[in-house]
Amino acid sequence: MNSLEAAKLTLADGGYTCVIASGGKVIFTSKERGVKPLVDYYRQRGRSQQEDTALADKVIGRAAALLARLAGIRELYAGVISTGALEELEKAGIPASYETKTEAVRNRTGTGLCPMEQLSQGVTTPEEMLARVEQFLEEMAATN
Repeated sequence: MNSLEAAKLTLADGGYTCVIASGGKVIFTSKERGVKPLVDYYRQRGRSQQEDTALADKVIGRAAALLARLAGIRELYAGVISTGALEELEKAGIPASYETKTEAVRNRTGTGLCPMEQLSQGVTTPEEMLARVEQFLEEMAATN
């Protein structure tokens, strides 16, 4: 079984929101929402040097695509993916498969853009996206 298949199978069967596999084996799972799992993975492991590191995630927006690039993801699957995410992945040469393509990821109430889609506007590098996300997560933690 290749890494993408392992990640997809675990995503489908394990109740996870984010699964990363390498060498045909799952190396990271999360049940947290949003981009936090990708930030956690990057903080724990840094950039993957493996040629077959694959990500399976329920939702990939532009922010998540930039973070996946930073983490060294080589291919990915998403239940839902935004056109902005696909553009970022294409620029980086990362093949993506998905169930549903959407113009942009909406917030949980469906009343506007997801906060991460908003945060990713104007961002040009994965490193800049990480800095914005980390600041956002720190601010959210401080208000809770």
